[in-house]
Amino acid sequence: MPMPVARVARLAAMLGLALLAAPADAVESAPTPPPAPRATTAAPDLLAALPDHDKVDYAFGAFQRGYYLTAFEIAVELAKLGDAKAQSLIGYLYANGLGLPQKPDEAIIWYQLAARGGDPQALVELANLSALGVGSPVDKKKAANYLEEALGKGVVEANYWLGLLCIDPSSGVTDYARAAALFKAAAAEGNIDAVYALATLNREGQGVPKNEPEAARLMGEAARAGHLAAQVEYGIMMFNGTGVARNQKTAAAWFKVAAEAGNPVAQSRLARLYAVGEGLPRDLDAARRWYSYAKATGLTDPWLDQALAAEAPKAEEKPAALPGVDAGN
Repeated sequence: MPMPVARVARLAAMLGLALLAAPADAVESAPTPPPAPRATTAAPDLLAALPDHDKVDYAFGAFQRGYYLTAFEIAVELAKLGDAKAQSLIGYLYANGLGLPQKPDEAIIWYQLAARGGDPQALVELANLSALGVGSPVDKKKAANYLEEALGKGVVEANYWLGLLCIDPSSGVTDYARAAALFKAAAAEGNIDAVYALATLNREGQGVPKNEPEAARLMGEAARAGHLAAQVEYGIMMFNGTGVARNQKTAAAWFKVAAEAGNPVAQSRLARLYAVGEGLPRDLDAARRWYSYAKATGLTDPWLDQALAAEAPKAEEKPAALPGVDAGN
C-alpha cells in the first residue's frame, strides 16, 4: 500500500534529503493534507451484504471508502488464513490509527507476518517505521536492510527510499555513488522526487561528476512535472545562468508558479524580483504582498526587510542592486 503524502515528506526529511538542499530547499512546501475520513466505524450492512467474505478486494474496497472497521473485520478473517495482503492492511490500520487505536508495535508484527507471507510492500512499510523510530527505536541500518530485501523482490519504489538512506550520514550505509544509481533507477520508473534528487547530485558533484547542464535538464524535467522545490531551484539556475541560458523573465515565471502554489521560498524570491524590477516590472506593493506570505510561514529575508522598509526611491534613481536570488533565505 503506498505511503500517504504526509508520511512520504516526513520520511524524506528524516532520511537526509535536506543534505542535498541549496538555500531554496531549506523550506519545503507543506504537503496537501489528506481528506478527512468519511467514516471510521463498521458498516454491518455492507459486511453482511458481501456475497463472498474470502476476497481481500472487499477489505480494500471498504478501506478506500472510509469504512475502516469493516476493512479490519474482513482483513482479520483473511489474515487468519495467511493472506499477506490482508495482514499488511491490518498493519497499516494499526500504524495509522484508522478506526483502531494507533499501535505501531502491533503494526510491526502484522507487517512482519505479511512480509514473511509474500507481500514485499510490507518491507517498505517496515523500513519506514524503522527509519522514523515508530514502534521501535530508530534503526536506519535495519531500514536499509528491509529496503534491500524489497528491492530484490521487485519493489521499484525502494530505489528512491534506499537512495535517501545512502545520502544520510546517520544510516551507516552512506554511498553517494550508489544513491545516484538508485535515484536514476527510480527516475526511470517515473519518480519525480528521484529526478529532483538526481539533479541536485549532478549540480553538487556528489556521487557523479559535477554536470551543471545535466542538473539543469533534470531540474527542468522535475519542475515541469510539478515538483515545487525543483521549480524554485530551476528558477534560481535560470536566473543565474547555471547550466542553462540565463533568462530572468522565465526565472521569474517559475518563481511565480511555485509561489502561487504556496512555496514560501518562491514567494520570497519573487518578492525580491518585484522589489528591483528584474525579470518583471518593478512593483513594491507586489513585493510586500508576496514577502508577507513568506513571512507568515516564518521565512524572513534581511535584504527584503531593509529594501522594503526604506523610502521608495525616486523614479530617476536606480534601485539597490539585487544580491542574487539564492543569497540567504
